[in-house]
Amino acid sequence: MRTALSIIMTLLVLGSTAGAEVYKSKVGKISIDIPKKWSVTAQDVLIRAASPNSEVALVVWVVDSPDVKEALKKLEGELYSAVSGLKWVDKTKKLTVNKLAGTWVEGVGVSSRQTQLDVVVFVAGTAAKKGVILMSVVDHDKYEANRPTIQSIFGTLKPTK
Repeated sequence: MRTALSIIMTLLVLGSTAGAEVYKSKVGKISIDIPKKWSVTAQDVLIRAASPNSEVALVVWVVDSPDVKEALKKLEGELYSAVSGLKWVDKTKKLTVNKLAGTWVEGVGVSSRQTQLDVVVFVAGTAAKKGVILMSVVDHDKYEANRPTIQSIFGTLKPTK
């Protein structure tokens, strides 16, 4: 799989995505920048996005708790029909993105098309005493080509007032 340390370091350096639209959750008190060319469906507690070529799926989900185990269990329940055999393959890593202290987790699974998927998740607490789950799913063989964009988007997650 990929080197988690390089992803973490890139997230700490990046701060914005050029040509992006800012999406906010009032209830979660967070925002994220998503490229304008992406397809986005946004509600206050759930933002879904897909790259123009549909290679990358991204979800921002505001939940009641920032607990990582609870968040991963919730994700597994939501993804069970779309991602089979989901396994968290790396040890969790503590990480702070724009003052949001959280945990980084990587996983793999198999899509309904029988392709291997890479799943990247960041779970953090928010100022609203909520949790935020930021997840990206991409075909394994497309990950390296999409990694800079994924890292850039993850790096824009930030608290709001």
